[in-house]
Amino acid sequence: MAGFLARPLGRRQFTKLLMATALGGIVSTVGVARAAVDPAEVYVTGVASEVMALANSGVSGNSLRTKFAALLNRHINLRAIGNYALGTYQNKIPAGKKEEFYRLVSNYSAALFVYYVEDFRGSGLDIMSTNMQGKFITIQSAIKLKGGGREQVRWRLLLAGNGFKVSDVNVKGVWLTISMKDRFSKILSKSKGDFNALFAELREAESW
Repeated sequence: MAGFLARPLGRRQFTKLLMATALGGIVSTVGVARAAVDPAEVYVTGVASEVMALANSGVSGNSLRTKFAALLNRHINLRAIGNYALGTYQNKIPAGKKEEFYRLVSNYSAALFVYYVEDFRGSGLDIMSTNMQGKFITIQSAIKLKGGGREQVRWRLLLAGNGFKVSDVNVKGVWLTISMKDRFSKILSKSKGDFNALFAELREAESW
């Protein structure tokens, strides 16, 4: 599968309306790096700082995957993403298997961040633009890599309570939700709806 949510490329080629007034003043500044100036940008900068700190921590292997899983679950509704990714198969998941599915989705997502950890070893985040797109707030940013260069990252946020939640993230030019749905659909279609095939695929993330 191509893109960020692919099995790693080296192996197979890899946040209530309380804020509405403030968000209404968001201005797009395309192509010009700038500091965070509104609540959504401050939130994204904070999430990115957590990601970079973990990537730069020196932790590796299973420990790093576990820490990334915890980080992602704090900021992203991975259950919603997992349900979306199942598409027409969402109501066909075997009884008693949902919790295992969500756990595997969490682990799978974290494993992707671990595999591409070098792309998150940054020294800061540049905000390029922020736009309202329907109910979503889309932020274009770039991680300033410690080794030089930049890694483009797009964030899609939703209002959640008095803050935000990440509803999707785009790395390597691919949205997490779209890629995951594409991958899951292909596996389940090929296996004629046999979830054992999907679970086996998700467990492979432990070996990346």
